[in-house]
Amino acid sequence: MAQVWIREFDAKNKFFEKIWEIYKWQKIKSVEDLDYINFDENIVIKPDMLFWKRWKYNLVWVNLNKIEAKKWLEGRIWKEIEIESNWKKIKWKLDTFIVEPFVKHNEEYYISFDSDRNWDIIRFSECWWIDIEENWEKVKEIIIPVNEDISDTKIEKYFWVQNNKIKYIITKLFIFFREFWSTYLEVNPFCFDEKWNVVILDMVCKIDDCCYYLQKENWQWIEFPNWFWYTETESEKQIEKLDRWTWASLKFKILNPDAKIWTLLSWWWWSLVITDTIWSLWFTDELWNYWECSWNPDKDSTREYTKIILEEMLRNNKKWKYLIIWWAIANFTHIDKTFQWIIEALEIYKDKLIKQDVKILCRRWWINDKKWLKILEKACKDMKIPVSIADSTEYMTNILKEIKL
Repeated sequence: MAQVWIREFDAKNKFFEKIWEIYKWQKIKSVEDLDYINFDENIVIKPDMLFWKRWKYNLVWVNLNKIEAKKWLEGRIWKEIEIESNWKKIKWKLDTFIVEPFVKHNEEYYISFDSDRNWDIIRFSECWWIDIEENWEKVKEIIIPVNEDISDTKIEKYFWVQNNKIKYIITKLFIFFREFWSTYLEVNPFCFDEKWNVVILDMVCKIDDCCYYLQKENWQWIEFPNWFWYTETESEKQIEKLDRWTWASLKFKILNPDAKIWTLLSWWWWSLVITDTIWSLWFTDELWNYWECSWNPDKDSTREYTKIILEEMLRNNKKWKYLIIWWAIANFTHIDKTFQWIIEALEIYKDKLIKQDVKILCRRWWINDKKWLKILEKACKDMKIPVSIADSTEYMTNILKEIKL
């Protein structure tokens, strides 16, 4: 299961869509976007870029009129800031903000939902925001088995809540958490306006992106941004898009675009085995990518995945490269189908592969492996592409010893 964070804007938008209420927040990416905001009230403005503790970095401003908000934004948008993440300091530029109406209120509440293998955990507190960590002993929790729903009785018993409106919001948030395939949802805090309409002041949400093909109608307008400090290449974006629309697992990260060792196919933790072996052979600086193509991808996904990798591989114009097609054993990914689709992609780029002296190293094992290894070997020889083949009679990493750089 791959868990990814989404923007606060999208999380709030989807929740209010779920409870059939109007969503008043807006996402902005320029100072000019403020001119199109039609709020009558003063506003709150803050970055929406997948990093937390925005208040700590003086990046949450409240009760501003439009003139004040524009001045505040001009001093921060596209400006570099420094934050701490995992005990290291990171610098990046701010480019996406969320704007919402400023709401006067009194009481505020903390609520979070966390998924585990056999149950979900709901945590609630009347301590909120930056004080929640210092007052964690005041947080109450309910454990809900995956086949059970929450009830008003449980909310009253474990959270000591009598207010029907609070019980209603907890229930609705929990339903949203499950139906949205979220793995973590936190509202810190929520409150109510003078008419007892719920106000979500701050929300963070993490979802299981392996369910994209099941949730494609619900998630189709959601943005899946990178972390605050990471910028994807166009190829990484393309493969990420492929990954969302299939039940298979398609992963791809560029480590060094100028490298000579390129990897095409593997499965799950075997990706790590081959990566560690390449590093142990002292080719650390020549490893181009981290990858995964597994769980029986279909024809279009496999062919497009291969084409994207070959295009990237040929982009740096270096000679004497290696393309590693490598897999151990997986009874749910068929060697005949994947090899057939890989061969089709190789045909498209054969001239450029020959020009850059690319050699293919292939090691594969499973049903019909010898037959299809011979087919791949013959196809490469017919295309005049150098190739070395290994089957289950050899150790998994032996073929890597042919790399000479």
